[in-house]
Amino acid sequence: MEDNNQTVTINLNKSRTAVIIALFIICCIIGGYLIMYALKPTGYHEMYLLDNQNQAVSYSHSVVINQNSTFNTPIVVTNNMFTQQYYQIQVKIVHHTINFPVDASPYGVYEFTLDAKEQWSNQIPITINEEGTYSIVFELYTKNDADYVFTNNYCILHVTAFA
Repeated sequence: MEDNNQTVTINLNKSRTAVIIALFIICCIIGGYLIMYALKPTGYHEMYLLDNQNQAVSYSHSVVINQNSTFNTPIVVTNNMFTQQYYQIQVKIVHHTINFPVDASPYGVYEFTLDAKEQWSNQIPITINEEGTYSIVFELYTKNDADYVFTNNYCILHVTAFA
């Protein structure tokens, strides 16, 4: 009788070990799937403004009409999506910004195409000829089928113009 009890105990231990190994393998397969496919980060669009030294430190805040009323604003867009993207930047000069996209006619429009992980940088000239406080809004759009769609990415540069 003792031999039968030992045989049953050994078989139960082997069965328990086999079940644990099978569960471990299944968890590894599911975890690998989640890491490779399900938890893949979504792509995003990146846009930011720089100052004249190509840093994000000292932006123009005021202009003097007929002296420095035209200035360049360096802007950078990076395609962090996984496919080629068609972009459009709409520059709008307004007095107040409440909702985005801003309901105003564009001051300037720039269109370009970026491959995945590619970056576009350009200096956008801005001219203000009237006194006042302005918000210069840079809105980023991407092409979806035939139309451009607002990406909810925007930058604002606040400027005061005086004589």
